[in-house]
Amino acid sequence: MAKSQLDNATQRKLEQLFDMSGGYVLDFSNASFARFVDTCLGFDPYDRYNGSKAVILRRIWLEEPIAQVARLNLELLEHWHLNKLAAGDALTPFEEQAYADLTGVFSPDAGVAPPASLDFLEQDLGEIDLSALPRELTSRAILQSRLNEIERCLDAEAPLAVVFLVGSTLEGLLMELAKAHPQRYTSSQSAPMHRGRPKPLEEWTLAELIVVSRALGLLGEDVLKHADHVRSFRNYIHPRQQLRERFEPRMITAQIAQQVLLAALSDLRNASDLGRQGDIE
Repeated sequence: MAKSQLDNATQRKLEQLFDMSGGYVLDFSNASFARFVDTCLGFDPYDRYNGSKAVILRRIWLEEPIAQVARLNLELLEHWHLNKLAAGDALTPFEEQAYADLTGVFSPDAGVAPPASLDFLEQDLGEIDLSALPRELTSRAILQSRLNEIERCLDAEAPLAVVFLVGSTLEGLLMELAKAHPQRYTSSQSAPMHRGRPKPLEEWTLAELIVVSRALGLLGEDVLKHADHVRSFRNYIHPRQQLRERFEPRMITAQIAQQVLLAALSDLRNASDLGRQGDIE
């Protein structure tokens, strides 16, 4: 998965504010921590990771998409701040500065795309030949129509529409490929698990499809690295959820999302025979 790559100073501030020594995280019990993460990110952390609350939170920082990491940290920071206010505790100078720094780091408005994303955007992927895609992908006429519509949405400066189109198109393509090769996908070491068993393919998210497709050698590292721009597209279909997550797509977001789809199509041209390809993990 895309790594959060929190720098040492950011991680140290988080660990001190969240009182993570001894395996704890703030005032959470195991059950309340599981509910908090599930409400924020949509999964039970104990189904996905092993260890204490602090160990699991560090794994989330490392393993989950950067947008998810930012969302969870912002909600944990708000929980910490509300606890302070409820107890009538004055913030120390360190706490005040750390809180301001961290909310700025994880805010959705915290700057433009990083240089790595801009470098990815500038890559010349060449002409995409849809006829060269694996024979399992049967919707090439619809795919071309969607690619054309994405271009029209970019011309009209409609970034949210681009994110929806890219996310649904990529999810549809990868799901079609996974259902054509269910054994390869569900037996991958990266396959999502639920209570010790692989999740049914119909329940896989776009993020999970991307991770396993990368593990199977079907998608390149660039798609995995920049997929945050489209992973959570389903959440934004609902206005209330978009407001809750404070997601305001910019044109640069839409352009990178389009490049993710084009890069995936370029990678999938080399996936004509999944049955003989090995898991690269």
